[in-house]
Amino acid sequence: MGKLFVILGIVVGLVPLHIKADNQMVNVYSFRQAELINPLLKEFTAQTGIKVNVVSGKANVLMQRLIDDGKNSRVDILLTTDVARLEQAKKLNLIQPVVSQLLQSNVPSQLRDPEHFWVGLSIRARAIFYAKSRVNPANISSYQNLIEPKWKGKICSRKGEHFYNRSMIASFIYNYGEKWTNNWTNLFVNNLAMRPLGGDRDQLRMLVMGKCDVAIANSYYYGMLSSSNKAQDRQVYAQVGIIFPSNDGIGTHINISGVALTSAAKNKSNAIKFIEFLTTKRAQQYYAEFNHEYPIRSDMAPGQLLTSWGKLLADKNAVLQLPKYHELAKEIIRKNHW
Repeated sequence: MGKLFVILGIVVGLVPLHIKADNQMVNVYSFRQAELINPLLKEFTAQTGIKVNVVSGKANVLMQRLIDDGKNSRVDILLTTDVARLEQAKKLNLIQPVVSQLLQSNVPSQLRDPEHFWVGLSIRARAIFYAKSRVNPANISSYQNLIEPKWKGKICSRKGEHFYNRSMIASFIYNYGEKWTNNWTNLFVNNLAMRPLGGDRDQLRMLVMGKCDVAIANSYYYGMLSSSNKAQDRQVYAQVGIIFPSNDGIGTHINISGVALTSAAKNKSNAIKFIEFLTTKRAQQYYAEFNHEYPIRSDMAPGQLLTSWGKLLADKNAVLQLPKYHELAKEIIRKNHW
């Protein structure tokens, strides 16, 4: 609890003071560190004259801050991850709808709220990774392959309760039903090489360390290793391969990063311009090249690095359904001790 208060204190200290609604600025809460999107912020300011103030922090911390500040919040935009978090913000009346023809044109209907409360900005694929020296990728083409007896004691994963895995299980419930998903989770846990620990990049590192042969992780972490300043991480990238699984024609589980206009927005017009800017081809290209996430726009290729990984058949149809099954997914994960 003390740690949470410290983080909140940091966030509060970073919020710009004495903000006026008629200023040429927009204020953003972002799950992503400001330095990672600085080129985009500078380009938007150069085009519009609108300055972007960014406060970065953990997604749950930023959400709680919006709740605590209520109508007194100075924040105009929420940038966060996972459709379930965006839907939570909607249910808590923390965000408001934005009706924009440009957003409707740029963002596919499967990746935006039908009531216009939020839009997706990038696609994150939950892929299967393997140690190139020990695994023939021809032996894995689906998530279902991971529960086969031959993988017993050979799989690495972070904790099942994490949002990434919970959303994946929610997609399984939607696509295959509760019974199938419970059986899959039980057998998957039995195939783990060790008790889940660490984040997604740790799972890829453990493949190279020989602690497991196969792992599940988000694809952009793989990309981050490829461009890491650490030679050891770049070596991990070189020794690990990626597979985009497909079950019965249903593609790889994906989730999104997304954006919404806060209910308390004081710079509404500026905020809408910034949200629209983030869906332009230039901004989407940046997400692909520097953050290694797939563009949400259907009229854009993912870029050279992501294309080199193979074709991604994304399960876009499940995205809007994920929040409906999050609680059941949580129960299944707990019941099977993942």
